[in-house]
Amino acid sequence: MLSQKVPVAAVVVGHGERGGAFSNAILLGHADAVGASLPDIAVTAGVLSGTPTLEDALAAAARSGARHILVYPYFMAAGFFVNTKVPKRLSEAGVAERCRVLAPLGADPGMPALIMRKAVALAEADLGLAPAECRLLLVGHGSQVSRASAEATEAVARRLLAMNSFGAVATAYLEEPPELDDVITADTRPTVVVGFFNVDGLHAGEEVPQAMLNAPAPVAYTGPVGALPEVAGLIANAIEAEVAALTRLLAPSA
Repeated sequence: MLSQKVPVAAVVVGHGERGGAFSNAILLGHADAVGASLPDIAVTAGVLSGTPTLEDALAAAARSGARHILVYPYFMAAGFFVNTKVPKRLSEAGVAERCRVLAPLGADPGMPALIMRKAVALAEADLGLAPAECRLLLVGHGSQVSRASAEATEAVARRLLAMNSFGAVATAYLEEPPELDDVITADTRPTVVVGFFNVDGLHAGEEVPQAMLNAPAPVAYTGPVGALPEVAGLIANAIEAEVAALTRLLAPSA
């Protein structure tokens, strides 16, 4: 196995939810599933806010004897937390030199296909319509200070549009224009709403369903895509690909 040649551990890191045992449990469930599918790699999980902490997860990874720790960001965009906060915590934990931070969940190349499969199934089962008769609405968090969330959402929306399955593909945000409350009423077609979030917190669990009440046509909601059980497979594939790349990089030349 590749991991036997290069001792590797993996840490799945998320933000953590305020009092969010449920949302943190989603992250921990994904990590358990990844560990089960990659038995030769020590897989742990930690959060930046709450428990289990990122530091606890890193300590467990270090105790596994791994020389290299792959850090998988359970975030939808490479924004402040992925680019600044996580590296800072790795440095403070004294393990930064052993760590490689992977691309976040929202940038996974398999994410658009996963979203499309879920959206098509909802259009057909919940709305009773062909996807071509519906609008696909991808809802991201957005931000007043950074474009990272919107750029990640728009990148996935472009991939979804290129699949030519839905009659229209649109984006909306909770904290920047175009805002969900405006977009949800701007098209009279039945709509499949996709939550481009990692967990079912305040935004995905309350704000999106509330806005959907104003939709002028039937609407179906995927919930947060990060909570889909198939996400564990995306994480496992990313870790496995990185292990393979690391093995090639460190292999002695012939």
